[in-house]
Amino acid sequence: MEFHLFLSSILFWILYYYFEGSHDGAFALETKLMREKLGADKFKEIEDDFIKHELDWHWYDSLEKALVKIIFAVLIYFITENFLFAFQMILLAVGIRSVAHDFFVARAMGKGLNHIGPDFLWWDRFLRKMKSKGINQYVIKLIPNLIIVFWILWSL
Repeated sequence: MEFHLFLSSILFWILYYYFEGSHDGAFALETKLMREKLGADKFKEIEDDFIKHELDWHWYDSLEKALVKIIFAVLIYFITENFLFAFQMILLAVGIRSVAHDFFVARAMGKGLNHIGPDFLWWDRFLRKMKSKGINQYVIKLIPNLIIVFWILWSL
């Protein structure tokens, strides 16, 4: 049963992050349009407030996603009575998000695979720093995912 939950979870999280990434991509396009229509000078007047609200939005979005992941893991624990597996499913959800969300945001915005989000988000700032050192963002994102998947398969 755990193997079926593992596969179902992968499909669920990919679909979940398709919707979330598409949503965030549409929001980013809306923001881009607003910046263009306001012009650089007008946008500069509201930029600090804009970034503050954007960071607040990301914070609450993170809490929302954390709640979903925790409840998902608790349900898996109740089904399997396997704490390790439930914990691994949280790690898998976070790992899939790092790849799928960013991929779907870039896709929704019509950007390529090398797109990295705004510089005022710590994760995107980290990815930019690693890119400047010659490390591709997908190496950073996929290696932990592979470790998690192999750990789960080994544990089953």
